[in-house]
Amino acid sequence: MSQLELTTTAEFLRASHISRWGIVQVAVRQNIAEHMYRVWLLARAWGPIVELSPDQQFLAEQLALMHDLPEIRTGDAPTPHKTTELKEHLAQIEQRIYPELRALEEQADKATAALVKHCDTAESVLFLEVNGLGSHAQQVKQLLRQQMLDRLALSPFSADQQSKLIDAFHTTLHAT
Repeated sequence: MSQLELTTTAEFLRASHISRWGIVQVAVRQNIAEHMYRVWLLARAWGPIVELSPDQQFLAEQLALMHDLPEIRTGDAPTPHKTTELKEHLAQIEQRIYPELRALEEQADKATAALVKHCDTAESVLFLEVNGLGSHAQQVKQLLRQQMLDRLALSPFSADQQSKLIDAFHTTLHAT
């Protein structure tokens, strides 16, 4: 067992201590526990839109609730700085931190993984819509929104499913 590896309940509870948005001005601080919960809410609501099977839905919800746990050790790397090289390096470190998460990710098919990533990015846009302050927050929100749409276009979802996900996103956006 590595010193990096997350093993105890007390360590997992630290997710509520790890802040997001280190380089973006926000009105209210968000921690990774809150973020993962909000991603879970979206995955739970939007999985049926893309017709996930019950097993896929369960896995998507598990991944949503755990996808950022390695950040308990690494902290939250700002999206604009996540180069391909940094992502590869972080993936290696995260494998050592929480191998159970990587094992779950390997079980996910393309649709499940695409939904979780969509919900992850959508949650960030939704959070910044309400809490982002200043022009930099607006720029980050627009970057994330474009990434969300670009990934969705490359996803395994049908055009109809993509349209329904975009509609669900806008419905949620306008309700916040």
